[in-house]
Amino acid sequence: MTVERLTQPAIFVVIDMQSNLAPAMDSYAEVRDVVAKLTQAAQILNIKHVITEQNPKGLGHTDPCLLSQNAVVLTKTTFSAAQSESFLASLANTNTCHVYLCGMESHVCVYHTANELCNLGYQVTVIADAVCSRKEENKRLAMDQLRANGVQVCASETVMFAWLNSCEHPRFREVLALIK
Repeated sequence: MTVERLTQPAIFVVIDMQSNLAPAMDSYAEVRDVVAKLTQAAQILNIKHVITEQNPKGLGHTDPCLLSQNAVVLTKTTFSAAQSESFLASLANTNTCHVYLCGMESHVCVYHTANELCNLGYQVTVIADAVCSRKEENKRLAMDQLRANGVQVCASETVMFAWLNSCEHPRFREVLALIK
């Protein structure tokens, strides 16, 4: 399955990249850097950016380098963001058809959110190099199961090029600079 051209409204969602949980994650620094590039690309291309925070009183707030001017930050207590009325409202308000997910943990909040969004009829892409778990094995198992469930799984560069759609996009060079 390939990522379709961005011909319909899309939304970029960062799931629970929070400070108190970050030290326990495998490859957190690398994943954070990829998510930061995606955040910049989404801002350059004016793609709606939603950030979820799981119980921020206990897990802290989102890593500051992942915030953008157009980010909407939503608090949740359920593992699936799709069970949050404010999250679903943020999708409905933009007529979004395609949801691009990244964050942590791959096998918990990202996994459950992706599956539920698919069940609700959204096209969902999980960005594999922009997700992490405490154990690499948990991430691998989650990506395998998500593919089996019909969720698209691809790389961050694939997503950024899908968002651009063409080298003739007026912001192409700005996004390309993030990739190089």
